[in-house]
Amino acid sequence: MHVLKHLLIYIGQRKQLALSVILFISIAQIAELLIPLFIGGTIDEILFSIEENLFKTALVFSGVLLIVVASLIRGLTYFIARYMGYLQGEQIIYEIRKNLFEKYETASLTFFDEHHTGDLMARATTDLEPISEFLVWGERILVQASLTYIGIYLVLFLIDVRLFIFIGIVTPTLFILSYFVSTKLGPLYFDIRQQYGQLTTVIQENVTGTQIVKAFNAEEREKRKFDQENLGYMNLRAYAFKIRSIFLPMILLIVSLLITILIYAGGSLVIDGSISPGFLITLFTYFTMLAMPTRFLAFSLIMYQRVSAAGERVFKLLESKTELPTASNPHILDQNRPFTIRFENVSFRYNEKEVLSNISLQINPGEKVAILGPTGSGKTTLINLIPRFYDVSKGRITIDGVDVRDLQLNSLRKAIGFVHQDVFLFGRTIAENITFSVTEVDEAIIQDVVNVAQLREFIDSLAEGVNTIVGERGVTLSGGQKQRVAIARMLLKDSPLMILDDATSSLDIVTESQFQSAFKQYLDRSDIKSTVIFVTQRLSTLKIVDRIIILSQGHIIEQGNHDTLIKTGKIYPLLWKTQEAGILDIKLALERIAQDKEGYIV
Repeated sequence: MHVLKHLLIYIGQRKQLALSVILFISIAQIAELLIPLFIGGTIDEILFSIEENLFKTALVFSGVLLIVVASLIRGLTYFIARYMGYLQGEQIIYEIRKNLFEKYETASLTFFDEHHTGDLMARATTDLEPISEFLVWGERILVQASLTYIGIYLVLFLIDVRLFIFIGIVTPTLFILSYFVSTKLGPLYFDIRQQYGQLTTVIQENVTGTQIVKAFNAEEREKRKFDQENLGYMNLRAYAFKIRSIFLPMILLIVSLLITILIYAGGSLVIDGSISPGFLITLFTYFTMLAMPTRFLAFSLIMYQRVSAAGERVFKLLESKTELPTASNPHILDQNRPFTIRFENVSFRYNEKEVLSNISLQINPGEKVAILGPTGSGKTTLINLIPRFYDVSKGRITIDGVDVRDLQLNSLRKAIGFVHQDVFLFGRTIAENITFSVTEVDEAIIQDVVNVAQLREFIDSLAEGVNTIVGERGVTLSGGQKQRVAIARMLLKDSPLMILDDATSSLDIVTESQFQSAFKQYLDRSDIKSTVIFVTQRLSTLKIVDRIIILSQGHIIEQGNHDTLIKTGKIYPLLWKTQEAGILDIKLALERIAQDKEGYIV
């Protein structure tokens, strides 16, 4: 009932359409119920005319005309009902899919950490297919079958109570059998949907990670993994079809039994003169009509189990709390000036593991800060807390004295330009990737950020220039080219805070030096005078920053400017000494220092 309750809410939002479907299918079904009466009456009139040797053409023609008119009304109203039912179903699926996508767009990163991409895609696509089928014809079948049963049972009751009782005893066995089978299929269909989610996850991972699979010669292992999931999915579906294959012939058997009862009882009534031969044909036609909705009702119970399994996955996701909590009256962040960022005793835990511990830090407006540290020290986590990709476990982060949790989330993230460590580009043109965050921008500004990001020579070498499509996830570009496109995308946003997470790791030394020089000039001439945070593994980046922060095991172990740390630091001077050994990468230098000063940095 949980899924049905949700579907009824969506249907209730389209009351006029739903009532129109009910109205037109009711008219169609009443017309269909009248046709056997007209057929029986016409046949009786023909038989009576033969007995009396007086054929009444006008009466027979009137009967035929009534049959034709009723058939036309049934056909027209049935078409309208089907079309409106289709519109209603598709509109509901459209809204559900839209709500799912909005859910994905507003969810926190924790939500995506907990769900596989393939499973999320399945919920927004294939999980909606059985719901769509059920909505398109489910309401129509329910109304049609209900009216058919009511009409036929009313006729039986008026003709002969014994026949009514006979049929009334046999028919419920259909619904008892249907209910029993549906209880078996319900959990099975849920397992099928879950298994399909796992199957699509394997496909998605191997398509997006094909380079890794090939690089590690893991094709056969991944094939075996896929075969295992694929076989599991096939076996579950085969078992469900086995149950249905046993069930449907039993339905036909019971329907045949009902018709046998009708032939015996109805024939007896004709012989003793209780009913006419024409009316027996009417009853037989009714039971022929009854067979189809009976099968549909039984099948709909099975179908609903598929809907219930798929709907539970969809609506459970829609009901889940995936968004970050927001303040009732959030502050709007000024986008035109830099701001003070304070970490006040901040700690962060992920999967019960403490990543950051009691961090206190202030970054001043317009300051350029570099964050260093070995792998796993918490650098990326620290910067991810500022735009609230995650929320702190303890303490708070403030911007100009306001807790980031009390800021309007859109205004907070709009004020931050980001180049992520794992660069993601859309399978669109270079121009579309660069202008991703803006709707209208001057061409001169685009050219400026292209030059600063050191993209000019590369773009000029392309036949279609900035209109070149980069392929899915930017697969056609090198690592350094992707990083430079991402840098240009950040610069075009022109935010008061810029965060570059290892943004130049794939650039050669010459290109990196050219970018740093151009970037410094860009910041100097900018009206906003943005604050910049570098998470870096390059010693060369430290030459252009105002302050250096060194993290280890989730703690700040040293901070200060270059001159101060060279004189007073314990780790920083050793970083620069490693240059004498030809080590220019901070990560490698810290690992070397960790070996020499065991226990200080791990």
